[in-house]
Amino acid sequence: MERPEIPLWPRRDVRFIDSHMHLDPPEDISGVARSVSSEAVLVVCGVDRRTSEGAVAASAAYPWTVYPFVGLHPSEAEKDKDLSWIAPMLELAKGLGEIGLDPSYSPTGEGSAQLNAFRFQLQAAEAARVPVQVHSRGAEAQVMEVLGSFRTGPLLMHWLESEDVLPAVVRRGYFVSFSPALLYSKKLQRLARRCDPAFTLVESDSPVAYAPLGGVHGPALVPSVAFGLAEIWGISPVEAISVTSANALRYLGADSKG
Repeated sequence: MERPEIPLWPRRDVRFIDSHMHLDPPEDISGVARSVSSEAVLVVCGVDRRTSEGAVAASAAYPWTVYPFVGLHPSEAEKDKDLSWIAPMLELAKGLGEIGLDPSYSPTGEGSAQLNAFRFQLQAAEAARVPVQVHSRGAEAQVMEVLGSFRTGPLLMHWLESEDVLPAVVRRGYFVSFSPALLYSKKLQRLARRCDPAFTLVESDSPVAYAPLGGVHGPALVPSVAFGLAEIWGISPVEAISVTSANALRYLGADSKG
């Protein structure tokens, strides 16, 4: 597979950036692309080799819309212990993710497939100096400990839920993304109040559906997340979209290009 030619940034017409989503199935980019305006940018993350290849292919098909990340999700660590594809695939992408730890899927202790995969991928990210997206549900303290041993490119704590590790996240200058769950979760609203607005991003985590919102899903929800942040921050929705889009461009290393 050839490396996709992604146009230089920033795009002057960008209105919002979905900083974390997946394609399910990975070939179904056309439906997603039709569901949002041409002013949207989608950061599409892989969870295994197949979906990582799908993210790269989607970028080739929709270079103005898709920004591809590749990686092995903790849910897949026991299924794919041959990680030789990570580094070559990373050369075709713009970032590494979604990677991390989650004890709800399998063990995360020393010698576990999850921990080995997490460290292996962070080493690849450190060598490539690319942005990284990290999953930390249920293992936030362990994830922060592991991350402290690596020097990657900009790092995003995707859908962070732990108030305990937030001070360290802020101190290290990691980005934090909020999903549509922000609109009804008091816990996430508390986290958003404590986050630095300059390091806050918005995401859909598509195809995740949000039952309290009527089961809706998809990148079209991202402006609503920005509206929720606007209320928390005491600014206008237009300002919140502008701030989070600028943050995303900075996270992606795109704010000084073009």
